[in-house]
Amino acid sequence: VCAGTLNGLSVTGDAQHQYQTLHKMYNNCEIVMGNLEIVLIDHMQDLSFLQTIREVTGYILIAMNVFASLPLQNLRVIRGTQFYEEKFALFVLLNYNPNTTHALRHLGLNQLTEILAGGVYIEKNAQLCHVDTVEWRDIMRDPRQEPIVRDNGKACAPCHESCGGHCWGPGPEDCQK
Repeated sequence: VCAGTLNGLSVTGDAQHQYQTLHKMYNNCEIVMGNLEIVLIDHMQDLSFLQTIREVTGYILIAMNVFASLPLQNLRVIRGTQFYEEKFALFVLLNYNPNTTHALRHLGLNQLTEILAGGVYIEKNAQLCHVDTVEWRDIMRDPRQEPIVRDNGKACAPCHESCGGHCWGPGPEDCQK
């Protein structure tokens, strides 16, 4: 178990300091008590230490990063005990560099099956694929929340034929569960 953060989009120090802080906080962590905020992380950083995270009690914020994928493949639950911008449990925004090809290309949240409270907001991620092929209403427990997923990657591979149109990526292992 490790503590989360409540910084939003504000950051202290440079990108290297951001990464070191993230690594120190979440290395070998399975449950984040609070929020998981991943902001301003460079494409050169190894984020594999995040793959141990299975649950986040607050919200997840992924913004202004330029890495290609997020190793949160074991994340199963976002509890949403706190919200980003007062209503979102998952918030993904502006994860690309307009001057280079570095950008978030897939979320890879293949094990995510429950967002217990709060909504989903995924917008303006120029190369992010397979976020519009996820049936977010199957994951979100609050029927009043409408998932906002728009203006993301355009030239995306289709879901594998075995996925029935709902997937986190193009392979047969990426079907939404």
